[in-house]
Amino acid sequence: MKKVFITFSVAFLIAGCAGQGQQTAEIEQREIFEESQSQVDLERAEAEKQVQIAREQEELRRQLEEQERRQELAEQEAGGLDEPVIRPLSDEGFGDTQTQDDPWLQLNEPGSALADRSIYYDFDRYDIKEEYVPIIEAHANFLLANPELSIKVEGNCDDRGSREYNLALGQRRAESVKRAMTLLGVEEYRIEAVSFGAERPKAFGQDEASWSQNRRSDIVYPDQP
Repeated sequence: MKKVFITFSVAFLIAGCAGQGQQTAEIEQREIFEESQSQVDLERAEAEKQVQIAREQEELRRQLEEQERRQELAEQEAGGLDEPVIRPLSDEGFGDTQTQDDPWLQLNEPGSALADRSIYYDFDRYDIKEEYVPIIEAHANFLLANPELSIKVEGNCDDRGSREYNLALGQRRAESVKRAMTLLGVEEYRIEAVSFGAERPKAFGQDEASWSQNRRSDIVYPDQP
């Protein structure tokens, strides 16, 4: 009887160990499967991200091509080239004798074209409208009279459109002002053209009155005290 009990106990222990071993193996297999599944999920997420990036790049390319096409059509209808309308600079000075001696006073002289530093654009456009040509002429004349000064032209957009598209459009707007000033004789290296896209709005409403204030290029004198 004692031998039977011992035999039964050993058999029970062996069965228990076998069951525990099988359970451990199942846990390990489950962990391996979960790890493998997690890796698959990561790879799938990365693939989806790359697809999304490719779609955004394609959309940006399409938007830029569409903008250029509309711009070309507008130029053809107007019968002109994509160049700002620039008149020859006059020989007139700025303000009185005191302001002529101090360029920073000239920049802030009330009522002068130099006091205006922003060029505004129609929706989805970067060509300079006739009404803003005097501002560009005044600042070009000022820079020619003060060769030690340089400026930064900051292009901005309203918040419609993707971030990438707005940055590209803002850069075109800044470049249009730079190009106009270089046509008037200002050295290219003295003008830095940058874009902030829709990141620096003047107005925060969601209407045309606000959007029109954000479609602009700002002329900035970095060294102004």
